[in-house]
Amino acid sequence: MLRHFKRDLAKNTRAGIAFDGSSAGLARVRRLGGGRRSLAIRVVETDESDQVWPDRAASCVADMALQQTPVSTVLSRQAYQLQLVEKPNVPAEELLAAVRWRLKDLIDFSLDEAVVELLEMPRNANAGSASMAYAVVTRHSEVMRQIDVMQRADLKMDVIDIPELCMRNIAVLLPEDAYGVAFLHFTEECGYLTITRKGVLYLTRRLKTGRRELTAPADDFTSQERIAGIALEVQRSLDYYESHFDCQPITEIALGPGTDLDALPAALKQHLGLSVNEIKLADLFDLEDGWSTDQQGNCLLAIGAALRSDAPTRAAVSR
Repeated sequence: MLRHFKRDLAKNTRAGIAFDGSSAGLARVRRLGGGRRSLAIRVVETDESDQVWPDRAASCVADMALQQTPVSTVLSRQAYQLQLVEKPNVPAEELLAAVRWRLKDLIDFSLDEAVVELLEMPRNANAGSASMAYAVVTRHSEVMRQIDVMQRADLKMDVIDIPELCMRNIAVLLPEDAYGVAFLHFTEECGYLTITRKGVLYLTRRLKTGRRELTAPADDFTSQERIAGIALEVQRSLDYYESHFDCQPITEIALGPGTDLDALPAALKQHLGLSVNEIKLADLFDLEDGWSTDQQGNCLLAIGAALRSDAPTRAAVSR
């Protein structure tokens, strides 16, 4: 469906766009050689009707010289489902069709409307465990809507991605990924937790708590309860990872940027007994401009989308 967008696009450069509440983050990554990358970002205010923001985005496209740059767009949390399914024992060429059939009772719309992407996973360490696959399911109408909106924004979209894989793309750049790292990032509406090791996504979890709730006025008891809830979700994920995979225990949590989350690292460290460090984009990229921590947080998923070709698309498990 997107193949015709891939002709005559710039090489060694990719852009990403991801929506975060009332704004969209736009990022451009240029590969400079020798493992170096430059980064530019913009934040675009959006509107629910999709009538105004494409024009604002088109202005950024011109400003950032993205007219012939391939773009990965990121589905919002409401626009797709993740389903962990057992791989049917069928020939490779029949696998996707067989998985689609298994999804018919797991999704709330017709299979005829479903667009399915399959991420196959290596087996876990438990003997006799079944081979699993990670199905990403969205509606055909959502794909067409993305194409229409991105064309109006003058963006040359050729890939539709999901937040979890965008986070994996960033985690791959962290030195801790060689041994295993948990990566926690909060958008306005929810949180995402991933565990990666050597470029493989082992586990994902979506948290109900987002920046909006974390930063809402509250008494000390309520604030502590919110943090404790997040810490419990992280601990459960770490326990699952350590019990199902032959890997070293996770010793560090990477936290996505956000000035409103200043108190979170210390609180998580207290609850979990692990090192918690905020990601510094300047450690990973040659930054073309200076941006606030909030701007970096708003654009983090877009940055991960722009890194797509830097990391293989592999997953080990999702819950």
